[in-house]
Amino acid sequence: MLNIGENIFIADYGAGYVQDISIKECSSISYKYVNIYLLLDNMNFMIPIDKIENHKIRNILNKKELEATLNTISDGSDPIESNWNNRYRSNKKKIQSGDTLKMCEVIRDLYYLQKIDMLPPGEVKILERVEGMVASEIMLVLGLNMEEALCKIRNLV
Repeated sequence: MLNIGENIFIADYGAGYVQDISIKECSSISYKYVNIYLLLDNMNFMIPIDKIENHKIRNILNKKELEATLNTISDGSDPIESNWNNRYRSNKKKIQSGDTLKMCEVIRDLYYLQKIDMLPPGEVKILERVEGMVASEIMLVLGLNMEEALCKIRNLV
């Protein structure tokens, strides 16, 4: 169960914290909701308590785990799929997992393609989104703002 003030990460949305747990009425039926503030999009995300298991929610990493995971970005790249369509699907799957390590692998690979001028426009958007998701977790763990968190990621390349 989530608690008010708890820092969490939601796959596909990024990091945030539980603002409150409230009860809303609709047609004389009461529903209990968890209100989560998401840093990446500056938005509130309300999830019915009985539907919470439909979302991949995890606790954010601690500082040591985060630093170790971020080192993946500066590691050498594995062989990269040459077919952009297969690569796109593989990257989307990694991002949707909500696993920071897998998201850092996506960032590393897309930075490499960007460096050699082989990054298609569609994947530029994926890179921006996954950078933002990882940066939102960095913001909560290290107490940085978005710009500082993005700089931390980009300086690893």
